[in-house]
Amino acid sequence: MPASFITFSSTAKVENKSQPVDLAKPYIVEVNSAKGEKTGQFSGTSMKTDPFLISDELGAGPYAQDKFSAFPDIRMGIGSKITIYRAPDYLVKDGKKKITLRSWAESVGELLSENKIDLGDDDKINFSTDTKLELGMEINIIRVAITNVKKNEPIDYKVIKKEDKTLDQGKTKIQQKGQAGTRVLTYQVRREDGIEISRILIGTEVSVAPIDEIQIIGTKPVITGWCKYNDWVLDASIKNNLDPNRLCRLMRIESNGNPDSIGTHDGTMYYGLFQYTQSFWGKASKKAGYSGADWNDPKAQIYTTAWAVTHDYASAWLGTFK
Repeated sequence: MPASFITFSSTAKVENKSQPVDLAKPYIVEVNSAKGEKTGQFSGTSMKTDPFLISDELGAGPYAQDKFSAFPDIRMGIGSKITIYRAPDYLVKDGKKKITLRSWAESVGELLSENKIDLGDDDKINFSTDTKLELGMEINIIRVAITNVKKNEPIDYKVIKKEDKTLDQGKTKIQQKGQAGTRVLTYQVRREDGIEISRILIGTEVSVAPIDEIQIIGTKPVITGWCKYNDWVLDASIKNNLDPNRLCRLMRIESNGNPDSIGTHDGTMYYGLFQYTQSFWGKASKKAGYSGADWNDPKAQIYTTAWAVTHDYASAWLGTFK
């Protein structure tokens, strides 16, 4: 029988004295070459559940690139026959370096890319990169002393935010979705005997321009808590650039939303939703455009108060308005 078809057999019992022997399961590992020919068989027991680790423990010498199958499923815990399908190996001569690569790649280009082997514009190779790989193929790369290598680099897109007074505060919508661009970087690479010595950036070019993302940010005031007369509160707040929730909170503290509320403090009488004195009400309502309005008019009090607290009169509420 030819050497490449010799069947190896392991009769030694695998035993881990630190673990109970009855937990180990019997396995047979059959090795098949990249041509599909059986090249070896190993047997023994193992407590492991990964086909790679089991094969390694039984001496089959698996490679990371190999493929495995098992029958019955290892997870059944009764032992299995594991078949190893050796990944094809290729000899790559890169300058003065010789490398054996194992891979399931289908073309020369895929093999080189998979192993991060770059080709410069002036480098020479004995096969084109789209050549289909064949067993036993030797790939020769001739490295030119100085060559150019191009790399693609993503360009981040910008995010532009625009405020929208008609969209509720806290809400955001995308008007235009951003898209990354691409920049081509050209390097001058110097190699000596196939070993890279230096890499200098000599040019950049935008091949695909990025597209800005446009986000619409809502700034329209929104009432999120307790309030009364919501429509008036919102309108008055918008006109005076005021958070309506602050106005609602002040209303609740001062009158609990009762426009006819009358209170006293240190002998002074206070009236309405926001507890004005008669003199302050007359002055503030006139400046706010509600001259002559009754103090128990809720609309007049809301619009007057929104104006007052944004025109240096917030102190009239002795720190209540925050």
